[in-house]
Amino acid sequence: MNDLFEKCGEIASVGVIVDFSEDVETYIVGTPADIKKWAYSGCPQKTAKGLMRHSNKAGNLVKDINRLIKVNYELNEIVEICKKLCNADMLCDGCCVSVLDELSQYYDNSEYANIIKNYMIYFLYSKFRMYQRDFNKKIGLSVKGNHDRAEKYISLFKAESDRIFNPFISARSEKKFDIAKVIRNSNSVFDSSVYKLHTENGNKKLYVSNDSIVTLLDIYVDVMSAAGRIVTNCENCDQLMITNRANASLTCGRTTCKKERLYKANDDYKKRAMADPIREVYLNFDNKCRSYRKKLSDSPELLEKYNTAFDGFREKIRAVKKGLTSRSSADDIDRYNQMCFDACQDLQDLAKDLKRAK
Repeated sequence: MNDLFEKCGEIASVGVIVDFSEDVETYIVGTPADIKKWAYSGCPQKTAKGLMRHSNKAGNLVKDINRLIKVNYELNEIVEICKKLCNADMLCDGCCVSVLDELSQYYDNSEYANIIKNYMIYFLYSKFRMYQRDFNKKIGLSVKGNHDRAEKYISLFKAESDRIFNPFISARSEKKFDIAKVIRNSNSVFDSSVYKLHTENGNKKLYVSNDSIVTLLDIYVDVMSAAGRIVTNCENCDQLMITNRANASLTCGRTTCKKERLYKANDDYKKRAMADPIREVYLNFDNKCRSYRKKLSDSPELLEKYNTAFDGFREKIRAVKKGLTSRSSADDIDRYNQMCFDACQDLQDLAKDLKRAK
């Protein structure tokens, strides 16, 4: 067992510093008092006994959550150990010590560990140790009395474990971790601290969440929002992602999700156009002209000539299109169709001529 667990207290805290200039987020796990001392020491790379420091690329927290939702054993192994701890007989006879040691072994000491999973482990260990100490303070001679008190403390610990597991277990069943929903549905007080340091490289803020993963998530969302970023879900795969507020993406960075989103958008657009023949003809005209334009993309001067001609045709077509409806005469619609067809042919010929003259 490492120093982190030997020095754990009644409150399990985790601090976060997000440095966007270096694209790094740093986490510090320990008691509130020890984290405060670390902050007042200038948040050094080396930590004192009783603290654990982790760092990763900025935005990695959402990947940690996605992994817990997607990879079953990551969460299941901790849940199973908690079930072992929820045993009044073991608390009475002290056999729970070996199970606690087993829980601590799941903590990943590496710098790039899953911070959500690690904090869960530390939180559960701290809470059980707290109830274990309280139980041992008043242990008596009556077997029944000890067992009844043990049941009481086990019930309290189970409530704590449910509190930290439930958001993730619910998200797994829904196959989506909605971070905004998790924060809104929490009825607990968000207990946190903020330490601001002035350094040679600028200001640094350490945000500390006390006894709550939901508070950590709330802090994280606020930090990202202040930097112009949004924590949301991919519209295709539902995984958590971070996108820029100014140019928000609807899908995560995976190629399959981008393709699926583009395909759906094009498909929806085409379906709407098919329901309106006049619009469908215009859509066909526009798509064809875009393909002609691509062939001149490597020559700005030729592209400008093509665009000038295209704008002229488009204005005339749009003027006619405005005067048409689904109830217009067949002759008027046919003339409009022919106009679009002729414009496509002329612009195709122009693109070929410009390409040859290049």
